[in-house]
Amino acid sequence: MKFSYKALDPQGRERQGTVEANSAADATAQLRSRSLHVLKLDAGGQAFSLIAFIAKIFSYISIKRYTSASAADQVIFFRQLSLMLRSGNTLMQGLELCSEMTEKVQLRNSLINILVAIQGGSSFANAIEKQGSKFPPIVAKLIASGEASGELQMTLERLADSLERSAALKRQFVSSLIYPVLVVTAAIGVTLFLALSIVPKFATMLEGKSQQLPAATQVMMDVSAWLIDYGFYLGVTVGVIIFAILVAYTTKVGKAVIDRVLINLPLIGNSIKTSGMAQMGWTMSMLLSSGLTVLESLRVVSSVVSNDRLSLCFSHASDEILAGRSLAVGLNQRNIPMMVQHMAGIGERSGELEHVMLELGRYYQDQAEARIKRMIAMIEPAMTLVVGGLVGGVYYAFFTAMMQVSAG
Repeated sequence: MKFSYKALDPQGRERQGTVEANSAADATAQLRSRSLHVLKLDAGGQAFSLIAFIAKIFSYISIKRYTSASAADQVIFFRQLSLMLRSGNTLMQGLELCSEMTEKVQLRNSLINILVAIQGGSSFANAIEKQGSKFPPIVAKLIASGEASGELQMTLERLADSLERSAALKRQFVSSLIYPVLVVTAAIGVTLFLALSIVPKFATMLEGKSQQLPAATQVMMDVSAWLIDYGFYLGVTVGVIIFAILVAYTTKVGKAVIDRVLINLPLIGNSIKTSGMAQMGWTMSMLLSSGLTVLESLRVVSSVVSNDRLSLCFSHASDEILAGRSLAVGLNQRNIPMMVQHMAGIGERSGELEHVMLELGRYYQDQAEARIKRMIAMIEPAMTLVVGGLVGGVYYAFFTAMMQVSAG
């Protein structure tokens, strides 16, 4: 069986070709025996060259190609650059090769700008910092530490791991909200269909009957009539409110208010806190192991954590440390769990704060995953009851009216 591959050689150059093997694992083993690091492996070899060509054309016109670099794109970049440095390439050679290999136009332009800045005498960390929001704040700090310690390759590996874990947490949290959103959308759709299509026909059928309708039926018909008359205005109002909230979230004051509301919600707030503590633990451990001080690490964490309330907590903790107090005292705040404060104190007293933060990150990572599963388990039956209740209510109103009319 023939496999087409894309790989990096020991010098970090990209290689493409085909290899004969019984399975994908055998093909990978053959390529590794040639000191090639496999990036992509596809079954079919040259037989699929036309399909590959068409796919490449579509990739050039894809919208994703021109969007900003995602966390996954940055993880791939840092891992590739780390591999190239390990293989003996210079930083300039590695950046040049990475800029040639990336498919994202914005990321390629950023790498070219970084290359130009380094050629002009800037450090790698300063060159990345000049890119602004295109890279998270933690990137420049860690790379500066790696350059100072001479462990840039290892620092890039840690950075890739950190970004990967943060992205995984965000994916889990977002995916947990997909099902409830779909069910709520379905419930709204079913309600509108019944109210605007089925119930008016039912009302027309009952017109002319002199009997008094059951209370449930009359309520259903009144709601349907109200939605027909004012439903459009209700939809516009809801749309404007949602749009206003989204716009407000892009402002500093609006984000602070919305984040405060979110972190105090029963289910969502606990998930946000747990995810934030996991991210804090991983990030603090990585920064401390890279040589940054506790004060510098907390300031980086405050800029990395997405929720504004948690960010303020870590910023306040850094101010407390600057005033000469301990980390445990600085973390003694309302939105910081007692366990984090307690473990921080143990880490400070034992001199193993880096290890303690690593264990905290692992613990809260597991807790975040468990909370997301519990949240889904609680939301699913609730949403089922909502949809079932709407449909059941309409059926109840319909059949009670039909039985009264037939009996009369």
